[in-house]
Amino acid sequence: MNKYLQASILSILLFICLVSSSFASPVFFSPNGGIRDKIIAKINLSKTSIKIAIYSFTSGDIAWALENAKNRGVDIQIIADQSQSKGKSSEVPFLISKNFKLKILQGKGRGIMHNKFAIFDEKEVITGSYNWTNNAESNNYENAIFINDPDVTKAYLAEFDKLWKEASK
Repeated sequence: MNKYLQASILSILLFICLVSSSFASPVFFSPNGGIRDKIIAKINLSKTSIKIAIYSFTSGDIAWALENAKNRGVDIQIIADQSQSKGKSSEVPFLISKNFKLKILQGKGRGIMHNKFAIFDEKEVITGSYNWTNNAESNNYENAIFINDPDVTKAYLAEFDKLWKEASK
């Protein structure tokens, strides 16, 4: 192989690595970081199940994506915080009206259910400080990380199952 061909191949491989690494980052920040759209994309790609433990949920766009996923047969379970689920902009009443498997949980004593995670098809977890709200997408400094690790997913599945057993309908 001549040195020009080698250099060309090396340049192409380097370009591919740089391009793929710029899209491969699993960490996102708001405001205006597109986290809502990434969550919706994961919902739209889910085939079997979505398990959600969420503190504050006011994003109508995410609620609609969940309804579409439910209508195509994805099994969805949601655990929402007791106090936040009663807020005037909460999507929890909408989800209840659409017969989602939804339970309410409060923290111990005066505590809150402050988790913010979802598990897609028992393979990928999203977690971080990001609430599923319009404010989180547009105004707050929040973060989300998407994790594809079997051990991490297994730990989140165990935690979700524990919370699901504790929560009330």
